[in-house]
Amino acid sequence: MKKGILKYGIVLAVFSLMLSCGNGAEVAEGPAPVEEEGSGDGSVTMETFGTAESPDVRKDTEQAPEEIKVEGDAVAIEWLDFETAIDRNKVEKKFIFIDMYTDWCGWCKKMDASTFKDPSVINYIDQNFYAVKLNPETETAIAYKEVLYEQKVYGGKKMNELAVNLMESKIGFPAFVILNKREVKRGVIRGYQASNQLLFALKRYVE
Repeated sequence: MKKGILKYGIVLAVFSLMLSCGNGAEVAEGPAPVEEEGSGDGSVTMETFGTAESPDVRKDTEQAPEEIKVEGDAVAIEWLDFETAIDRNKVEKKFIFIDMYTDWCGWCKKMDASTFKDPSVINYIDQNFYAVKLNPETETAIAYKEVLYEQKVYGGKKMNELAVNLMESKIGFPAFVILNKREVKRGVIRGYQASNQLLFALKRYVE
């Protein structure tokens, strides 16, 4: 009897884990809510925001009151690596927008195909940010402030330690880290963002 109960408990735990995590076949089917994070607690968790009912996403997400339009001449976001963005910030100060993505994240691909193609998003980021694409699963070490951040194992997953630090040890995709002009982290925006959602969130940091 005890063995049967134990076996049932293990099966239930595995099934619950499968429901809560994304995988390489994940497909974005609709907008997921936004979550903005404060400081982390030091532990590392892995999450994906692939459904509208992600367990950690706030229900009281603010929405933009009206459509935001931004004029400009930029036709595409200029994506940089982290080190290049830091170098450019030494010459001309801007905020830094870091898109945390993975190759298997369906929501990340959806944003690349929609939100990041929106002219207002393109021009607002061009005018106010250095835009960085950072895959936390990269094997390439990242140098920052005389420290070399390398790939390490966190909770059974290989992740770059700088990415883990920037995301406050709570790994979820898509996620966007905002640094101010002095390269101090202002916050993390989590979850799929429609164009107006993202613009509204970014304006709160810039303005």
